Amino acid sequence: MRVLWKQHKDAGTDTPFPRAPAQGFGRTRAEKGSRSHVEFRQSTLASHILVLWMMVGTLYACSDNGDGAHHTQARWIDRATLEDKVRGSWVGQMAGVAWGAPTEFLYLGRIIPEGEVPVWQREWINLAFIQDDIYVEIPFLDSMRKQGVNAGWDVFGDAFRDTRFPLWHANKAGRDNLRSGIQVPDSGHYSCNLHCDDIDWQIEADFVGSMCPGLVNEAVEIAWRVGHVMNYGDGVLGGVFLAAMHAASFFADSVNDIIEAGRAALPEGSRYRLVVDDVIGWHGQGLTWEETWQLLQNKWGTDDRCPDFDSGLQGSKNIDAKLNGAYVLTGLLYGNGDLEQSMRIAMRCGQDSDCNPSSVGGILGNWMGLSGIPEPFKKELQSCFRFLFTEYTLDDALVANLELAGQVMLMAGAAVEEGDGSEVWTVPVERGVQPPLLEQWATSPNTPPQLTAHVVSQNGMAIELEASATDEDGVLGYEWHFGDVSRAWGAHAVHHYTAPGTYEIIIYATDKTGNTSWQSIPVTVP
Repeated sequence: MRVLWKQHKDAGTDTPFPRAPAQGFGRTRAEKGSRSHVEFRQSTLASHILVLWMMVGTLYACSDNGDGAHHTQARWIDRATLEDKVRGSWVGQMAGVAWGAPTEFLYLGRIIPEGEVPVWQREWINLAFIQDDIYVEIPFLDSMRKQGVNAGWDVFGDAFRDTRFPLWHANKAGRDNLRSGIQVPDSGHYSCNLHCDDIDWQIEADFVGSMCPGLVNEAVEIAWRVGHVMNYGDGVLGGVFLAAMHAASFFADSVNDIIEAGRAALPEGSRYRLVVDDVIGWHGQGLTWEETWQLLQNKWGTDDRCPDFDSGLQGSKNIDAKLNGAYVLTGLLYGNGDLEQSMRIAMRCGQDSDCNPSSVGGILGNWMGLSGIPEPFKKELQSCFRFLFTEYTLDDALVANLELAGQVMLMAGAAVEEGDGSEVWTVPVERGVQPPLLEQWATSPNTPPQLTAHVVSQNGMAIELEASATDEDGVLGYEWHFGDVSRAWGAHAVHHYTAPGTYEIIIYATDKTGNTSWQSIPVTVP
């Protein structure tokens, strides 16, 4: 049955990456271990029929592309497994940030010695309720719960503006901008926010991937849209990278699958993609993680434009999204699928050494589910505690996350079958990941494209749009966000909505340096 949802692009090849442990169907929620497989309750005749229907459907869902490779068109996940994975994502984040908190920015340009890694204390897990890695997710989660997944920039901006929790770097600059009347996405743009390449959105985008089970392109769209509240360029791409890996982890058969989804979500030519390719290449050469770390330090260690840190100096603080994202990747690559070891490596890389193991813990927690997280990292968790300066407990966040996951799956064309007190989702398989267009904070003054866009025609739920841009560097491309988690590329676009409502269409244009312009077009679909 495992083959029913596995994507076979790696079939027949050896891989150095860890794979999910092979376990069968029908385990109870109390049983421990990885929930990488879809579970079915077969206690009634109806559930037997449902399983038979899925097996038959799979035969019709497979096609041969002429080279003998079959590509599954749908995957299934039941409610219990979905909940276990989403809960595992949140608890994994919390464990990572709490474990690394005593080391944050104390180890600069050097590896944390093994003997100086904090010894995990079980009660530390509850310190995560006061960590910005987690509580900054809540206003965005709450906004979408109230307004829907298609909430626009004004909704996100208002929610973030009105928060009371302490913030730093891009988050603080973004909120200050909003409070002074600068709206999204200018609140995160480099012209108004000199922290735009900092790590902030990268450490907060976990929930986006957790509400997109197996739907990497939808995770990319949402992460791009929300990330511009406080970041730009590489700062936004950090959130895209993390959200894509989270989304892939629901059905991934190996850590390699997870990483490849994140890599594919990064536009070629971006500095973030270059860093990721470097780390993957060095790992592929058989280097140790310490050797990979040293090469990273030599090439990227002083690449940080944060105005609060002494960037450009060896051994200085570096809060740049892509370097710290490379430490997350290092933990995933060299941790062999082991949660504790992966978080330990990401932490020992130094710099933002609580955020990075938190990102690793969230992704692997999503992959293995709460049931697969070792007992010491979850035993003392108090789900009734509230995240700092919010009304949300962990259970509240999980309920919201699961509700939004249902919305996203339906918008992406998934179907749900209910019966026997549970539900089973049929989730379509995407035919490749589409990265966002290239966006980079220019290293020297550069004029963004001059962009205009308009609605050509609208007929019921169908809309036709046209854009035009000019730039002295040349226009590289256009990207449309239709407000329903879907995108399109090119100056001309035709889109068919599947539900009535008011949507915020966003059109981006980028020049050949990665400098972008945008325009928002509200539309009402009858």
